[in-house]
Amino acid sequence: MTYDYARLAKIKCFLFDMDGTINLGNELIPGMEGFFDKLKAAGKEYYLLTNNSSRSHEHYVQKMNGLGVPVTRENILISSDALTNWMQKNKPGAKLFVLGTPQLLATIEEAGFTLTNTLEEGGDYVVVGFDQTLTYDRLTTACRLIDKGVPYVATHPDVRCPIEGGEFIPDTGAMLELIKTATGKKPQLIFGKPYKYMVDVVLDKTGYKKEEIAMVGDRLATDIAFGLNNDILSVMVLTGEATMEDVENGSIKPDIILPHAKEILQYLG
Repeated sequence: MTYDYARLAKIKCFLFDMDGTINLGNELIPGMEGFFDKLKAAGKEYYLLTNNSSRSHEHYVQKMNGLGVPVTRENILISSDALTNWMQKNKPGAKLFVLGTPQLLATIEEAGFTLTNTLEEGGDYVVVGFDQTLTYDRLTTACRLIDKGVPYVATHPDVRCPIEGGEFIPDTGAMLELIKTATGKKPQLIFGKPYKYMVDVVLDKTGYKKEEIAMVGDRLATDIAFGLNNDILSVMVLTGEATMEDVENGSIKPDIILPHAKEILQYLG
């Protein structure tokens, strides 16, 4: 398979997955030292994307700065940003019953939405996030509200969240399956990768055209599908999850494959 690497020179805004692309856990991937300074010097804009709605922007800024990656709050895009962006456009001031961590609740409240906490208070939507503080009581309230006709949405579709040692913990997608089984209803919208709503945030923030944006990541089903589904250049790197064998045996075919994200620099002209 041949790749049109010249397309990289036309990109004005790069979107990067983090774990597996820039870092592995709490370690910077060797070779990424100084990469973003060089990318910025080349006149390119960049954002770091994550589906993990359990954490705040400040968490990722602190983590990535600690690894030597120069980012501010504005450079971090979380699936919760796609949620609040859509809600602000389509349901401003909505009352939301949220299954989420304190960080997610704070993010949603800061965006101008009212949080509800009881069946009696109800809500315009139930929001299902990556809730590592989930209690049976709040899960029950969410299901009862959904059963009564309140529509529900989710921050992202990931079923498993990888942790240290090659293990995993249940993610939002697993919680969605539980709720669908209990209520017989599917979420109205899911906001994270590979769906379009995070691209919408980037388009709104930057004004760039889709052909000027690229997604760089290591996962086929989220990062690369995100690019392919939304008409932005998809660049797979081989420093994380996916392998060449996965590409050969699977249906998701990246626009470009690079051994390492640092290789992008040699194609920028």
